[in-house]
Amino acid sequence: MDLLTHLFLPLTVAFVLRPELFDHPATLALAGFGVFSDFDKFLGQPGLLHSLVTVVPVCLLVLGVERWYRGDEGWQYAPVVAAFIASHLPLDLIDGGPVPLLYPFVEEGIGLQYPARTVFGSGPVGLSIEGQLVTTRAATPRPGYNTYGFLTGDGIAWLLVFLLVFVAYRRRERLSSPPPSNAD
Repeated sequence: MDLLTHLFLPLTVAFVLRPELFDHPATLALAGFGVFSDFDKFLGQPGLLHSLVTVVPVCLLVLGVERWYRGDEGWQYAPVVAAFIASHLPLDLIDGGPVPLLYPFVEEGIGLQYPARTVFGSGPVGLSIEGQLVTTRAATPRPGYNTYGFLTGDGIAWLLVFLLVFVAYRRRERLSSPPPSNAD
């Protein structure tokens, strides 16, 4: 999955569910945690951070640090950070993977593929679906430093969806706020 999708799809969901957390533009940078798992590629160890064996403890650590810092006040940003980190695995799995969920104990990963194609000019209504809708793919991530896609149309679409949601929310918020008083 490309960089922008890992940033803006989870950010859009988080913003729609918890807009009050994004009261300052700097909080939008929390979306950067959505690409945390890809740091394993920078290390030349693909799979290391695409595993529940590493992602779950990292998310628990994030939650524990904020709980320790805030005490009885509870959590504010840690659940969102943990959700951004955790979102990476299902997004990569949906995108074909391979996602080695139990790495380093099991190096083989899984992913979903969608081989079905629309065939126009055939079938009872002038179109038909050819092939399976969903298949699974199993493979082991190649160790070392590899080449990966950077941007796709999906990522650009998620960036635009987020901008549309963000601007619409801020506009609605501004329109529903009472006008400032002109007290002397």
